Amino acid sequence: MPVNADKPHLWKPDIALSVDFYNNWFMQFAPLAYRDTRIATTQQVEFASSETANLTNITSVLLRQHPEVLPILRMAAAPPIARDRLGNPIRSVPEL
Repeated sequence: MPVNADKPHLWKPDIALSVDFYNNWFMQFAPLAYRDTRIATTQQVEFASSETANLTNITSVLLRQHPEVLPILRMAAAPPIARDRLGNPIRSVPEL
């Protein structure tokens, strides 16, 4: 049974408390999570870059030995910002 479903007069204070709780949690833990993720991602990119000779030597043997480089290669070919901004460029090409 919902706790405050029948008490709309409590909704605004509950929402304010929830937002404050989330904001406090975010300010406490997000910088550390961001920093840790950035370090791990940097290490992955450096590894992929060294194993592929700066993306100039991508072979099937390498991909079988190190499948963990695939996400880095995907991001190099289709960065998420450009992908989101451009949508699906294949669909936007007019048919002939």
